[in-house]
Amino acid sequence: MDILADVLRAQRLRGTVYFRADFREPWGLDIQGGEFANFHIVAHGRCWLRTGKEPVRRLESGDVVLFPHGDPHALLHAPDAIAFPAAQVTNVDPQENSRVFGGTGPVTTTLICGHFEYDRGMPHPLIESLPAMVHVEATKHGSPNWLTTAGQLAATESVSRRPGVTALVDRLAEALLVQTLLGYVERMSQPEEVGFLAAIQDRSIGRVLGLIHQTPARDWTLEELARAGAVSRTVLTQRFRALVGASPMVYLARWRMLKARELLRDTPLPIAHVAEAVGYGSEFSFSKAFKRFYGIPPGQAKGTAEQPVAVDGIPRRH
Repeated sequence: MDILADVLRAQRLRGTVYFRADFREPWGLDIQGGEFANFHIVAHGRCWLRTGKEPVRRLESGDVVLFPHGDPHALLHAPDAIAFPAAQVTNVDPQENSRVFGGTGPVTTTLICGHFEYDRGMPHPLIESLPAMVHVEATKHGSPNWLTTAGQLAATESVSRRPGVTALVDRLAEALLVQTLLGYVERMSQPEEVGFLAAIQDRSIGRVLGLIHQTPARDWTLEELARAGAVSRTVLTQRFRALVGASPMVYLARWRMLKARELLRDTPLPIAHVAEAVGYGSEFSFSKAFKRFYGIPPGQAKGTAEQPVAVDGIPRRH
């Protein structure tokens, strides 16, 4: 069971490529930030990244940077360059997403830029636990050519009118995000690092997460999960809570609700069948739990991607 892909599928990941652009010095691109997860691939040359929260960082050809929470940042030809609004690049003819930007000198950098969207009505610790910025260096993630090629293809196909192209771009975007996150995981070597990606990498916790994701309808007990992870119940609970932010049984209950909403949204299954698929013995008990989790009854969630959400009775902002 690919836990990462499972979570991204449940959260309905969608990707959009803004542009593929060549840059002539001098140039600077100011991205104000917002609700989307921005990404940039340095397809050719090099540039500098400024976030305002840490020293200016140099990006080399093949590097990928991801801003999971839409934090503001700037891409520059030099550390002290002036950045101009990104709209000067992104507000172009939708049938032509490749152009030259900047000064009058030779082209020194090529960027592929875009963003990811996901269903914010389905909160999950994967996204919530990611840092403000993920930087995967070409010299360390081992497959810069694959990422660049996938980005180039997504940029080309994003303006194509061929049948099925939207699904293709979505899958390319998902592959880009998964590969970027995997590259990030591979360099997570410090034992004190926490978060959902660290949990996946943990031998015991990763095993338990895999079982929960593979068979959420099973009537799991804490003792069974601890045995599967080859640890005591106390160690499992403490370690799981430290990495994931919740106990194993709480995570199981929340994952059941996310899977239920995915089934309601994407399949024609009756509510009673959805209830059974996520481990509830009756439609009534499922409906009660669903409404407590999301603030709406299951019937209102069928066929929708965005709904008001209240997790465990606590309203959450999208």
